[in-house]
Amino acid sequence: MRKVLVAFDGSDSSKRALQYVIDFARMHKAELEVHLLNVQHEAVLYGEYVNDEMIANMRRSQQEQARELLTWPAEQLEAAGMTCQKHTALGNVAEQVGIAVKQLQCDTVVMGTRGLGSFTGLLLGSVATRVIHEVPVPVLLVK
Repeated sequence: MRKVLVAFDGSDSSKRALQYVIDFARMHKAELEVHLLNVQHEAVLYGEYVNDEMIANMRRSQQEQARELLTWPAEQLEAAGMTCQKHTALGNVAEQVGIAVKQLQCDTVVMGTRGLGSFTGLLLGSVATRVIHEVPVPVLLVK
């Protein structure tokens, strides 16, 4: 585990996943290249009164929200003496994690078992399940 993608959505589970990465690096004296990724679901728009400018504004707002969400985990890594790169994406979470893994050449994905989705009572979240099946590298899930 050298190049790690941490899928972070702000949930308690993703915060524990981030802490796991920090603890792992500290315990093993490992220098990890950490990539933080937040994926925002694109809004589903209905109706006749949506124009290109409105869509562009919504996407900009989602990207800004994703960047703001990655501030806290970046600060936590920095406080632990680690550096990271922050990445945002719009779309299907599992698909975007897979794309990021390939583009960034990560060797491991670390994420929480349950995020901020609507089925928080499930044992293993549907996003985590899809990531496990779709990415070509090991996925470490933190409960």
